[in-house]
Amino acid sequence: MVRATPLWILMRRRSYVRILSEAIKAVIPEVEVYVVGGAANDRLTVKSDIDILVVLPHKLGFTETVDLHAKILKEAEKLKLPLYAPIELHIVSKEELKKYKQREKIIPINEI
Repeated sequence: MVRATPLWILMRRRSYVRILSEAIKAVIPEVEVYVVGGAANDRLTVKSDIDILVVLPHKLGFTETVDLHAKILKEAEKLKLPLYAPIELHIVSKEELKKYKQREKIIPINEI
């Protein structure tokens, strides 16, 4: 059995992104998904997480956001995303996406 060290996890970040992308598309087929933060800027370290933006047409309420987050992670678990994968989901509206675009680099998930 391989010990999941921080460097080992960092080296597998692209596979985690692919699995999460599949899970998101399974739960919400027509959604926009982007990578932001250190992963988008090639600034990942062994302590970094991978920030994923899930962009919906409108803002969800707190309960809806939590439910959607849980559905995505449940689907990702079915697709064998390890529980230790350093992924952080940000479920945002198209309006909120504009704010992200103003302040940081955003990459469509299929380009990772």
